[in-house]
Amino acid sequence: MTLIRQWSLETAGKENMMRHRNINEVNKDWLKQVITSDSVIVDATAGNGHDTLFCAGIAKHVYAFDIQKEAIENAKIRTSDFSNITYVLDSHATLNQYIHTPIDGIIFNLGYLPTSDKSTITQAESTLTACNQALELLSSRGFMLITCYLGHPGGANEAAAVKQWIDTHFFAYQSYTYENVSLAPISYFIEKRHRILD
Repeated sequence: MTLIRQWSLETAGKENMMRHRNINEVNKDWLKQVITSDSVIVDATAGNGHDTLFCAGIAKHVYAFDIQKEAIENAKIRTSDFSNITYVLDSHATLNQYIHTPIDGIIFNLGYLPTSDKSTITQAESTLTACNQALELLSSRGFMLITCYLGHPGGANEAAAVKQWIDTHFFAYQSYTYENVSLAPISYFIEKRHRILD
Protein backbone atom coordinates (compact mmCIF):
# COMPACT_ATOMS: atom_id res chain seq x y z
CA MET A 1 0.00 0.00 0.00
CA THR A 2 1.41 3.38 -1.03
CA LEU A 3 -0.07 6.60 0.23
CA ILE A 4 0.56 8.92 -2.74
CA ARG A 5 -0.08 12.03 -0.71
CA GLN A 6 -1.31 12.53 2.83
CA TRP A 7 -2.87 15.95 2.66
CA SER A 8 -3.41 17.92 5.83
CA LEU A 9 -4.35 21.46 6.69
CA GLU A 10 -0.69 22.38 6.83
CA THR A 11 0.48 20.70 3.62
CA ALA A 12 -2.54 21.82 1.64
CA GLY A 13 -1.95 25.31 2.94
CA LYS A 14 1.65 25.35 1.76
CA GLU A 15 0.77 24.18 -1.73
CA ASN A 16 -2.13 26.57 -2.13
CA MET A 17 -0.66 29.56 -0.27
CA MET A 18 -3.37 29.35 2.36
CA ARG A 19 -4.10 27.40 5.54
CA HIS A 20 -7.03 25.62 7.06
CA ARG A 21 -8.81 24.65 3.86
CA ASN A 22 -12.26 23.20 4.38
CA ILE A 23 -12.43 19.53 3.48
CA ASN A 24 -15.31 20.18 1.09
CA GLU A 25 -13.18 22.70 -0.81
CA VAL A 26 -10.42 20.14 -1.21
CA ASN A 27 -12.96 17.57 -2.39
CA LYS A 28 -14.21 19.98 -5.05
CA ASP A 29 -10.67 20.65 -6.21
CA TRP A 30 -10.18 16.92 -6.70
CA LEU A 31 -13.48 16.61 -8.55
CA LYS A 32 -12.69 19.49 -10.89
CA GLN A 33 -9.61 17.60 -12.04
CA VAL A 34 -11.41 14.39 -12.94
CA ILE A 35 -15.01 15.20 -13.96
CA THR A 36 -15.58 16.17 -17.59
CA SER A 37 -18.61 16.99 -19.71
CA ASP A 38 -18.71 13.31 -20.74
CA SER A 39 -18.62 11.91 -17.21
CA VAL A 40 -21.32 9.80 -15.58
CA ILE A 41 -21.12 10.33 -11.83
CA VAL A 42 -22.87 8.76 -8.84
CA ASP A 43 -23.58 10.76 -5.71
CA ALA A 44 -24.07 7.82 -3.37
CA THR A 45 -25.20 9.99 -0.45
CA ALA A 46 -27.17 12.87 -1.95
CA GLY A 47 -27.98 14.49 1.38
CA ASN A 48 -29.10 18.05 0.76
CA GLY A 49 -27.82 17.97 -2.80
CA HIS A 50 -24.61 20.00 -2.59
CA ASP A 51 -22.40 17.40 -4.30
CA THR A 52 -25.18 16.52 -6.72
CA LEU A 53 -25.44 20.17 -7.73
CA PHE A 54 -21.68 20.56 -8.13
CA CYS A 55 -21.36 17.45 -10.28
CA ALA A 56 -24.43 18.21 -12.40
CA GLY A 57 -22.84 21.51 -13.38
CA ILE A 58 -19.92 19.66 -14.99
CA ALA A 59 -20.89 16.07 -15.78
CA LYS A 60 -23.01 14.55 -18.52
CA HIS A 61 -25.23 12.75 -16.02
CA VAL A 62 -25.50 12.26 -12.26
CA TYR A 63 -27.23 9.50 -10.32
CA ALA A 64 -28.18 10.77 -6.85
CA PHE A 65 -28.94 8.12 -4.21
CA ASP A 66 -30.33 8.59 -0.73
CA ILE A 67 -32.37 6.38 1.56
CA GLN A 68 -34.25 9.33 3.07
CA LYS A 69 -37.15 10.95 1.23
CA GLU A 70 -36.34 14.29 2.87
CA ALA A 71 -32.85 14.21 1.38
CA ILE A 72 -34.06 13.46 -2.14
CA GLU A 73 -36.65 16.22 -1.92
CA ASN A 74 -34.03 18.69 -0.68
CA ALA A 75 -31.66 17.67 -3.46
CA LYS A 76 -34.37 18.08 -6.09
CA ILE A 77 -35.11 21.60 -4.89
CA ARG A 78 -31.43 22.55 -4.87
CA THR A 79 -30.86 21.13 -8.37
CA SER A 80 -34.15 22.16 -9.97
CA ASP A 81 -32.37 23.94 -12.84
CA PHE A 82 -30.73 20.72 -14.03
CA SER A 83 -32.22 17.95 -16.16
CA ASN A 84 -29.21 15.62 -16.16
CA ILE A 85 -29.91 14.00 -12.79
CA THR A 86 -31.57 10.69 -11.94
CA TYR A 87 -32.76 10.59 -8.32
CA VAL A 88 -32.97 7.23 -6.57
CA LEU A 89 -34.78 6.90 -3.24
CA ASP A 90 -32.94 3.81 -2.06
CA SER A 91 -29.80 2.67 -0.30
CA HIS A 92 -26.49 3.08 -2.07
CA ALA A 93 -26.07 -0.64 -1.42
CA THR A 94 -28.46 -1.16 -4.36
CA LEU A 95 -26.35 0.63 -6.97
CA ASN A 96 -26.21 -2.29 -9.35
CA GLN A 97 -29.99 -2.62 -9.36
CA TYR A 98 -30.31 0.80 -10.97
CA ILE A 99 -27.09 1.28 -12.93
CA HIS A 100 -26.04 -1.23 -15.57
CA THR A 101 -23.48 0.73 -17.58
CA PRO A 102 -20.02 2.01 -16.63
CA ILE A 103 -19.67 5.07 -14.41
CA ASP A 104 -16.73 7.46 -14.26
CA GLY A 105 -16.84 8.32 -10.59
CA ILE A 106 -18.68 7.94 -7.32
CA ILE A 107 -18.84 10.18 -4.26
CA PHE A 108 -19.65 9.14 -0.69
CA ASN A 109 -20.21 11.68 2.10
CA LEU A 110 -20.76 9.32 5.00
CA GLY A 111 -22.55 10.04 8.25
CA TYR A 112 -25.98 11.61 8.59
CA LEU A 113 -28.15 14.17 6.81
CA PRO A 114 -27.28 17.63 8.21
CA THR A 115 -30.11 19.29 10.20
CA SER A 116 -32.02 16.00 10.33
CA ASP A 117 -32.46 13.06 12.70
CA LYS A 118 -28.91 11.98 13.58
CA SER A 119 -30.12 8.47 14.37
CA THR A 120 -30.28 7.73 10.64
CA ILE A 121 -26.66 7.24 9.62
CA THR A 122 -24.71 5.39 6.98
CA GLN A 123 -23.59 1.95 8.11
CA ALA A 124 -20.31 0.19 7.43
CA GLU A 125 -21.95 -2.93 6.00
CA SER A 126 -24.07 -1.14 3.39
CA THR A 127 -21.27 1.31 2.61
CA LEU A 128 -18.83 -1.49 1.84
CA THR A 129 -21.46 -3.26 -0.25
CA ALA A 130 -21.84 -0.05 -2.24
CA CYS A 131 -18.07 0.31 -2.57
CA ASN A 132 -17.75 -3.21 -3.96
CA GLN A 133 -20.54 -2.60 -6.45
CA ALA A 134 -19.07 0.75 -7.45
CA LEU A 135 -15.66 -0.79 -8.04
CA GLU A 136 -17.18 -3.14 -10.60
CA LEU A 137 -19.18 -0.36 -12.27
CA LEU A 138 -16.27 2.07 -12.55
CA SER A 139 -14.65 2.62 -15.92
CA SER A 140 -10.95 1.83 -16.22
CA ARG A 141 -10.02 5.44 -15.39
CA GLY A 142 -12.81 5.91 -12.85
CA PHE A 143 -12.47 7.33 -9.35
CA MET A 144 -13.97 7.13 -5.89
CA LEU A 145 -14.12 9.99 -3.38
CA ILE A 146 -15.07 8.85 0.11
CA THR A 147 -15.38 11.28 3.02
CA CYS A 148 -15.71 9.76 6.48
CA TYR A 149 -16.95 11.64 9.53
CA LEU A 150 -15.90 10.30 12.91
CA GLY A 151 -17.69 12.55 15.39
CA HIS A 152 -21.04 10.73 15.59
CA PRO A 153 -21.79 7.31 17.13
CA GLY A 154 -20.66 4.63 14.69
CA GLY A 155 -18.65 7.05 12.59
CA ALA A 156 -15.22 5.90 13.75
CA ASN A 157 -16.10 2.24 13.17
CA GLU A 158 -17.37 2.98 9.68
CA ALA A 159 -14.25 5.01 8.90
CA ALA A 160 -12.02 2.16 10.06
CA ALA A 161 -13.94 -0.30 7.89
CA VAL A 162 -13.61 2.00 4.87
CA LYS A 163 -9.86 2.40 5.44
CA GLN A 164 -9.42 -1.36 5.69
CA TRP A 165 -11.41 -1.82 2.47
CA ILE A 166 -9.23 0.72 0.66
CA ASP A 167 -6.03 -0.93 1.90
CA THR A 168 -7.31 -4.30 0.71
CA HIS A 169 -8.30 -3.18 -2.78
CA PHE A 170 -5.85 -0.43 -3.77
CA PHE A 171 -2.07 -0.05 -3.75
CA ALA A 172 -2.14 3.77 -3.85
CA TYR A 173 -4.47 6.61 -2.95
CA GLN A 174 -4.58 10.20 -1.70
CA SER A 175 -6.12 11.45 1.52
CA TYR A 176 -6.88 14.72 3.27
CA THR A 177 -7.67 15.46 6.89
CA TYR A 178 -7.26 18.17 9.51
CA GLU A 179 -3.93 17.74 11.23
CA ASN A 180 -3.92 17.49 15.04
CA VAL A 181 -7.72 17.72 15.27
CA SER A 182 -9.53 15.06 17.31
CA LEU A 183 -12.10 13.04 15.35
CA ALA A 184 -11.40 15.07 12.22
CA PRO A 185 -13.12 14.00 8.99
CA ILE A 186 -10.98 12.38 6.33
CA SER A 187 -11.39 12.16 2.56
CA TYR A 188 -9.93 9.44 0.37
CA PHE A 189 -9.44 9.98 -3.35
CA ILE A 190 -8.99 6.66 -5.10
CA GLU A 191 -8.44 5.80 -8.76
CA LYS A 192 -9.43 2.44 -10.20
CA ARG A 193 -6.14 2.21 -12.08
CA HIS A 194 -4.50 1.74 -8.66
CA ARG A 195 -6.60 -1.32 -7.90
CA ILE A 196 -4.85 -4.40 -6.60
CA LEU A 197 -5.43 -7.20 -9.09
CA ASP A 198 -5.94 -10.74 -7.85
